[in-house]
Amino acid sequence: MDHNFERLKAHILPLSNAADFYAAKNEWKLVGVEIQEDWDNCPCGQAIKELCHIENQLNGKKTYVGNVCVNQFIGIDTGNLFAGLKRIAQDDSANANEDLITHAYKLGYIFEKEYQFLMQTRRKRKLSPAQLSWKQKINNRIVNQTVVRKVPDNT
Repeated sequence: MDHNFERLKAHILPLSNAADFYAAKNEWKLVGVEIQEDWDNCPCGQAIKELCHIENQLNGKKTYVGNVCVNQFIGIDTGNLFAGLKRIAQDDSANANEDLITHAYKLGYIFEKEYQFLMQTRRKRKLSPAQLSWKQKINNRIVNQTVVRKVPDNT
């Protein structure tokens, strides 16, 4: 099946305050990403494994869409989030990329000190045993989407 814009609109509009899709799409923000082992379906009809969880900023309603729809139609840029998430999900000692580190910080999965540590070491290949252990702990928290700090509503 292909990406069906009309189906996506029919899914998003009832969950939005605006009656026009082009106004409604601005009500949504990305609140999480997930890679599933089994196939699911985007509201557009496309089979997906990479889910983008979105929340309406005006009414609090939540749904998910595929990464192509969130980028192309809703206009939320996921950058390299999924590449970074796949990398650390497969190997907890791997380096997260900048998009994933920023996303994890915005959602409260990591503390500021951990954010700074990951940003400073994201291109390093050799870490001390203590640094590697800390990075693995942080990566596991990101993969499991464990919130460790309260995030202000305006992020």
